[in-house]
Amino acid sequence: MIRILLGNWFSLPRVSPDVFSKLMRQARLRYDREKRMFLVESGTNVGVLTAILKEVLNEEVLVELQCFVCEKSANCGDCEYLEICDRTIVSSQCICKDCFEQDNTYEHYCDTFSKKLTTAKVKI
Repeated sequence: MIRILLGNWFSLPRVSPDVFSKLMRQARLRYDREKRMFLVESGTNVGVLTAILKEVLNEEVLVELQCFVCEKSANCGDCEYLEICDRTIVSSQCICKDCFEQDNTYEHYCDTFSKKLTTAKVKI
């Protein structure tokens, strides 16, 4: 299984020039030649990406979200909502099980939100 964490660089096995072209043009992936890694950005068509990879690599592709609080994988594959959650349109403020099970989850979430607002210099 190929796991792709949205917003993080990931690598793929070497693919043909035709497949690489599809990934760039149809799926709109970003590629870094020096790192030889790919990045899913806001303009990436995740549905097309997963379809191309499933067909070419003959593997399941799991798109995972980053935990809003700890910034690790939210482990979407283990989530009880996996079957009904469309990670291509769901909020990026998902929380992993470890952060969710902490006693002060809401406070951590609010602190993280405040820090990200400060970093982004957003005025409310």
